[in-house]
Amino acid sequence: MRKRVLLAVMMLVLLTLVLTGCRLIVKDQAVDDATPILTLGDQVMTKKEVKEKIEAQLNYMANTYAQYGLPFDTTSEEARSQAQDAVIAGLKQQMVLDAKIKDLKLDVLTDEELTKVKEDAEAQRTEDLDIVKAQYLTDEQKALEGEELDKAAADWLAENGITADIYEENAKSDLINGKLRDYVIKDVEVTEDEVSAEYDSRVAADKEKYAESAGTWADASVNGTTLYYTPAGVRRVKQILIKFKEEDQKAIDEAKTAESAAETKLSDADKKIADAQAILDQEDASEDDKAKAQEDLTAAQADKEAAEKEHEETHAALDAALAAGFANIDADADQVLADLAGGADWDTLMAAKTEDPGMQGNSATAINGYAVASGMARFDAAFVDAAMALNAVGDVSEKVPSNLYGYYIIKYVSDEAEGAVALETVHDSIQSSLLSTKQNETYDATVKKWVDDADFKEDLDALKD
Repeated sequence: MRKRVLLAVMMLVLLTLVLTGCRLIVKDQAVDDATPILTLGDQVMTKKEVKEKIEAQLNYMANTYAQYGLPFDTTSEEARSQAQDAVIAGLKQQMVLDAKIKDLKLDVLTDEELTKVKEDAEAQRTEDLDIVKAQYLTDEQKALEGEELDKAAADWLAENGITADIYEENAKSDLINGKLRDYVIKDVEVTEDEVSAEYDSRVAADKEKYAESAGTWADASVNGTTLYYTPAGVRRVKQILIKFKEEDQKAIDEAKTAESAAETKLSDADKKIADAQAILDQEDASEDDKAKAQEDLTAAQADKEAAEKEHEETHAALDAALAAGFANIDADADQVLADLAGGADWDTLMAAKTEDPGMQGNSATAINGYAVASGMARFDAAFVDAAMALNAVGDVSEKVPSNLYGYYIIKYVSDEAEGAVALETVHDSIQSSLLSTKQNETYDATVKKWVDDADFKEDLDALKD
């Protein structure tokens, strides 16, 4: 009997221990924080450090999503798992890089390198101080000048924990990691065969893209895109631009704004009419809904009538402003045409009279002209249409009215030769592009192999509690 009682008591005690075990075991927080999660040689990332980085990653993602007005649940299992994966991968890579830097003694800096670190740190700090002055100080602080303004900006950095030591540490890290990258890619080269093959590939791609779309090619040319094949139908033109007088341009712009506002009102009224009519046309709409829709329709029709009148008035005002603007530059444009008819040299007259910055000085466009082709959208349609209407190289247009700027006077100066551009004109840019790509690929592949081959000891399960 006693044995049974004793056994029952022992079972009860055991059950109590099991059920209350979580309260009997007291976690030593300091010991738990110091739990090694990643170990590589003498480098250790503790549980506390890893968890802090995971929280920082989650906060970064939340802030990034918030910038686009999107929600981000930092507590979700998926988000936390992804953040942990990203942090662990990043830590492994940095630990491997730090180990390689130490092995190669790349962290031993010369006096010249130490000087560069200080210069780079100070340059970055100066740049940040300018940003703080422009964006983060109060209006009262922004009104300060000289040393007082500098001190206010420096205090802001200090208050936010951004010290001079941090700038030096970052500059030193950048320099050392740059040395490691240079070590990895030092033997990467690009052969002439590779350049030639890439040239052929780019020519073929541009031919397929632009052969039937000279206008798109011309737009790309204006945007500064490097092009490898020129389609038929592209010509070069120069222009003497006679701009509206400043006061006339202001009046034209105001008239355009007023007309645009009237057009918006007209569009809004049309939408309200359509919405109301849609309800009236619904067979199953209630009488109340139809009565309300009829009221809305009547009001919208009245709005449209008023908007149409306003649009007519603003359009007439714009026509008047344009007419006045052209009248005030007619004499200047006519004089340019008269000088050309009298034998004046185009380039000399253009340099003296044009108000188009692209046709001034020694710019490539001033020397060679703009590339234009039918269907291009980058230039004013009035300019493109007039340029393409010229029949032969050397022809000059009459004064061409533009509701945007004033008068164009255009000269057809040459045709772009159809076909591939000469290799020598793009050789260096192709070589540089290929070299950069090969260097990046070599560096990434090397670092990945280092990480894959590294003898990490890890305890990711310790992150679960």
